[in-house]
Amino acid sequence: MTKNYKIAMFGNLGISYGQICDENHIRDAFKDIGCTVYENPSLDLLPTVDLILTFKSNRVGPNTIKEWKTKTTVPVFIWSFDNMDRFSWFYDVAKECDLWLGEELGRRERFLAKGIPFYYFPNHVVNSKYFHKIEMGEQFKEYDVLFTGTPYADDKNSKFEILRAVQEKFSLHVYGNNPNGWRNQGMKNVYGPAFDDKLSEVISKSKIVLSISNTRLEGYWSIRASQVLLCGGFCLQRYSPQMEKESKDCVVYWSEKDDLLEKIDTYLKSPELRKEVADKGYDYAKKWLTNEQRCRELLIVFENFKLNKELFVPKI
Repeated sequence: MTKNYKIAMFGNLGISYGQICDENHIRDAFKDIGCTVYENPSLDLLPTVDLILTFKSNRVGPNTIKEWKTKTTVPVFIWSFDNMDRFSWFYDVAKECDLWLGEELGRRERFLAKGIPFYYFPNHVVNSKYFHKIEMGEQFKEYDVLFTGTPYADDKNSKFEILRAVQEKFSLHVYGNNPNGWRNQGMKNVYGPAFDDKLSEVISKSKIVLSISNTRLEGYWSIRASQVLLCGGFCLQRYSPQMEKESKDCVVYWSEKDDLLEKIDTYLKSPELRKEVADKGYDYAKKWLTNEQRCRELLIVFENFKLNKELFVPKI
């Protein structure tokens, strides 16, 4: 049974670009496992808590962290789930925290060399209240290949080339913000965004869901694979190092464009194989890829950090 830890949480606990922010799912998960969460409490009235947990926010800067530390002696963790090299200001904030729970394992040595207390702790997990399985027979699936996302370029600008190649050979449907941006990249079957429980519906209509992260950095990848698994879908995921430790064999990995095209062709012709992988992934995700599970794991980090913080940020 989880101890009733008291957590002060600072972040965007609302809607962003039409999507429920991850902080909301994390807050709800902590409450569901028995913790008390104070949402964006006033600095002047900071309650007595066991942990301060903050996220990337324009409202939290280095001086904010310093002020918290003058008011309390509890650990301050900052948790990110983005490619933070896009937000260079973030590193000055993370440096003031006791621990940065981040995904960018491939940059770990650089962070530690700069005195940033980086600890690999990904957020590739999903809220089962919003992402759920909708049974749909093969004959009712409308889309051969689905891709969802925003038309950002990836680190080698290859995502658009890959999607255009898929579209040339297969029926590709794209859901995401900025439909005109997708059309400008040559996409034909384009729709608006499919967020939260809307994504469950779209995945149920799709034979294959394609996932392409914006970078192939070790430890960092899109949350899409976990969303697809918890929705009972079949996911073709571009591989990044360390993925196998989390997604196991519950997705089908691909590496380069030709490999992907071959696998799409193979699995479109093999509905029984898709169902076998998808069913395995759904059972796995229900147990291991939920916000509740990740929050329990975070509390293990917190409990042991209090006992010996040197374990978590080894010296270069």
